[in-house]
Amino acid sequence: MKTWSITRRIFLTCILFVAIFFPAIIFSMQNSYERSLTLAKKEELSTTAFAMISEFEFEDGEVVMPSRLFVEDLNLPGSDLVATIKWRKQQVWQSQSSIDNDINANMFNLLFRQTEKHLPGETIFLSDFNEENTHFALSKKAEFLIDGNFEEVSFLVINNKNTYQRELSTFINRLWGWIVVLSLILLGLIALSLRSVFMPMQNIIARIGEIEEGKIDQINDNYPLELQPLQKSINKLLDSEKQQRERYKKSLDDLAHSIKTPLSIILGQADLSDDIKEPVLHIDNIVKRQLKRATINVVGFLPSIDVAPLTKSLLDAMTKIHQQKALSLTLEMPESASLSIDPTDYMEILGNLLDNACKAAKSTVNVTYKRQATSTLVCVEDNGKGMSELVISAITERGRRLDTYSEGQGLGLALVVDMLESYGGELHIQSEQNKGSRFCMQLPHQRFSNSVK
Repeated sequence: MKTWSITRRIFLTCILFVAIFFPAIIFSMQNSYERSLTLAKKEELSTTAFAMISEFEFEDGEVVMPSRLFVEDLNLPGSDLVATIKWRKQQVWQSQSSIDNDINANMFNLLFRQTEKHLPGETIFLSDFNEENTHFALSKKAEFLIDGNFEEVSFLVINNKNTYQRELSTFINRLWGWIVVLSLILLGLIALSLRSVFMPMQNIIARIGEIEEGKIDQINDNYPLELQPLQKSINKLLDSEKQQRERYKKSLDDLAHSIKTPLSIILGQADLSDDIKEPVLHIDNIVKRQLKRATINVVGFLPSIDVAPLTKSLLDAMTKIHQQKALSLTLEMPESASLSIDPTDYMEILGNLLDNACKAAKSTVNVTYKRQATSTLVCVEDNGKGMSELVISAITERGRRLDTYSEGQGLGLALVVDMLESYGGELHIQSEQNKGSRFCMQLPHQRFSNSVK
């Protein structure tokens, strides 16, 4: 499962917040603006109705309206605003704007039926009075003295929503545009802020890398107050680790001296029988091996080292040690080859593998270096008589003594495996009888060894 960085998590959270919060703001503002436009339209139509009432006259049994009305849109044929007057359920007047207009008598009849039961003086505004929801409508009833009686007269106004929809669409488009721009600016500022906030942490990581490479031994930069406890803890851990390693090595030296001295005295006895000398020598070998195992399990950061010079030095030494066999020792390793391992441990591991290979080889020993994605392989290959599958299985079996096999393949392998495991590495063995064997030490690209076992 892929692990996301804290910066990416925070940034994606901000994007999610913007994606939810800003549309909610747009929806709220759109509704508010739409209500404001609708209220303004109601006021506009009410003003139109009152203007018609003020201009309404009744003479000789007929409705009289001026040839040119106060509301200019009612005088323009085909405009979005049309008005009519109904008296005694009959249409007695219609504005000039009804000419060449889709607002027809059927729509006014529908409006009249919806509002005819309302009392005089009431103003009825309908924002969706027809099924298509394409028009606003307003009905205003007033009473006039006609032939000595007060009679109801309905003033009906219908307005097409085209202008209203254009204004609303323009507002929404502009609002979205500004929101998108503000979102991008906000996310940009958040990205810059995150970079600024995490820069000290990245600096600490860089300093830890320099400690791993052996360039510095403390983190001494100035950091924000929130990170200073972390800085102090890391420095304290480094000091403690260094002191612990020194104490550990000193204790091991003292232990080795205290054990070796009595053993040397015993072995120095001239009259020591073989029955006693053999187990004492065995104890001496066990002490050496266990002390060596203890020294490799040390906690601490390890710098990368150049292993090419060390490897060449070992090959030169093996050439001299096994000069009687006249072996051909070859090396396939770049000058920049590196490993995160203690130099002494590397010499011990590769020295064991080379010594075994030289003892087993007929004529050639080849050392190769290969850097992979997460680990590095250093392989030693010989053209000896090889080993059977049974022997290989036994060698790779955990808990089995690895130093009890015949000369050339088993010597020192227990120590090699222990040392590689302390670095999180492995020993891989490939062999084919009568063709030779291949021993590969595989070490991960890590900067620190395992803890004390």
